[in-house]
Amino acid sequence: MAFSALWALAPLAFAGDVAPVPPPVDLGTLGGSASVANGIYPVQGADVTVGGANVFSDAYQHAFYTNALGYIEDLGSLIGVYGNSFAAGVSFRAGITGTSDQVIDVYGDIASHAFYISSIRLGMLDLGTNGGTLAGGNATQAKTVVGASTVTGDVAYCGFSWTQAGGMINLNTLANDLCLNGYNSYAIGISTNAAVAVGNSDAPDGSTHAVAWGLTTVPPTIYDLSTLGGSYAQADAINESGLVVGFSSLPGDAQIDAITCSGAPAVCSDIGNLGGSYAQANGVNDSGVVVGESNITGDTDVHAFVWTSGSGMVDLNTLLPEGSPFIELNSANFIAPDGTIVGVGTALDGQSHAFTWLAPTPGPRRHK
Repeated sequence: MAFSALWALAPLAFAGDVAPVPPPVDLGTLGGSASVANGIYPVQGADVTVGGANVFSDAYQHAFYTNALGYIEDLGSLIGVYGNSFAAGVSFRAGITGTSDQVIDVYGDIASHAFYISSIRLGMLDLGTNGGTLAGGNATQAKTVVGASTVTGDVAYCGFSWTQAGGMINLNTLANDLCLNGYNSYAIGISTNAAVAVGNSDAPDGSTHAVAWGLTTVPPTIYDLSTLGGSYAQADAINESGLVVGFSSLPGDAQIDAITCSGAPAVCSDIGNLGGSYAQANGVNDSGVVVGESNITGDTDVHAFVWTSGSGMVDLNTLLPEGSPFIELNSANFIAPDGTIVGVGTALDGQSHAFTWLAPTPGPRRHK
């Protein structure tokens, strides 16, 4: 049940019967000092959260997922224990994608490759690259992975989509150069039905725009979502109604705000910040609840936020109940269909830990 539905039911409860808000859950680490959660989806009756966590002595970071009991499990890397990896996304059917160290030649040289996990038993599948030496997986749905890979000669990164049947497909750029002339693009999010990917692309004038790709056409069709007047914008996620979220610089590039984009052709709107000079929206669910991170006033800290069209942007830390295992929540990276948010916060011991939280939805703004 979505945030908005839960909030709508609240008035039906009798006074004194409303259950207290549960605190965020600290997922801990793999023995090291830091972790971050990047995605969550219900799988066979349980929520599977994925991310990256430091192992003992902080020598490596490994991708993780949460098991049926809610504890994080080490996914290792493409080269085993002695390599770095992180999981960036998980799909409804428990497919996991991310980035991992991989040995790329007989000399033992290591580079980053995208990976996909269709089942924990089978482990990581190396998706390779699109002609270059580097690649990373950013999101997955419906057995499709999107990310970015360097092309031949490593002259640029190019957004890609990947399926088992079709392999890695170049998503092109706004300069229509297939990334071969130095223009970059990155696919960062994907719709649940795997019909649309979102991300960014360099434009011919040297600016970088938020973009979307229609994955149902051959070749994929790129759509320019532009910027809010500055020289940089990026789309990070899209829901099933086509609402895109991300961030954009404003004219002069001194201010970067979180954005939402919708319609055909898409129109992007500034949804603000928490008082600082930078904010970005990282996730959106099908109820239109947006989550992300923002500098606070004076740029003295970074706080996680939740946004709805009725409440505007609200600092998640203002919703924390007593007894929270976190001093503060610093970034909300994804929001599930039921409203569960995952991200990273400052734990009571001062370390950065992954969290999951079915937070309350902020109510509508009250006008005097």
